[in-house]
Amino acid sequence: MSFANSSLRVLIVEDEPLFADLLEEALLDLSYHVIGPAYDAAGAMALLRSTSPPPDVALLDIHLGERGPDGIELAARLLAERPLPLIFLTSQTDTESFERARQVGPAAYLVKPADAGALQRAIELAVSNFVAAHPSGSTPTADDDDHGTEGPIFTSATTGALLPNALFVKEEGLLVKVNLEEISWIVTEGKTCRLALSKGRIVSVRQPLRDISQHLPAEKFVQIQRSYLINADCIERIDPVRNIVQVSGQLLPIGRAYRDALLERLHLV
Repeated sequence: MSFANSSLRVLIVEDEPLFADLLEEALLDLSYHVIGPAYDAAGAMALLRSTSPPPDVALLDIHLGERGPDGIELAARLLAERPLPLIFLTSQTDTESFERARQVGPAAYLVKPADAGALQRAIELAVSNFVAAHPSGSTPTADDDDHGTEGPIFTSATTGALLPNALFVKEEGLLVKVNLEEISWIVTEGKTCRLALSKGRIVSVRQPLRDISQHLPAEKFVQIQRSYLINADCIERIDPVRNIVQVSGQLLPIGRAYRDALLERLHLV
């Protein structure tokens, strides 16, 4: 799939004003629509929430000053708010930073300075692969405005459905009803997802986690690691030191990049 550059909206998050200006200039020369730049995580979240139509892809620096979340933590927060393809553009070349960044599933990891050609290829591939993976709820482009398809893909896709609070899962040729409130957590294993239901029942679904997430309300289900999605109503306790959450009696790992985004959405007293 190819896109007209002018239809793609690119969010820039870069704390060095000079490099942010150079990056913005390069993107404008490539005919992209630039959102930002934001110089820190708070600014990036504000832009994501206030910009309409929202960005199609985000370019994130990993190091965002000494205070506040870095680019990797910010990436998890952006994905919790509205999944979109992410590209890290950074001077961080150490293995630890790369491994942390990989946990949030970026579309690309480019080392500064990236030439315009590499930048354009990364953006085009990131967006086209994302849209191909979400045919029923892909990232909107400017061409969608006349068709009313603007909006996040991580909202419930069941609006207007006959039973919006339930899924129907194929089991031995039958469609079996699963109430959303029964789902405690979901883990992806290759091309299959396992849904852990109440009373210890496990249901397997031949769909990737991102596709299933489109049928779940974002205010109830939250991603805690690249492979895990949990029902917030089923959280029993959290160990923020060891990065573990207990969900319906099961101990599950919290990815470091997802921990702060999870804690921010809870009422802590």
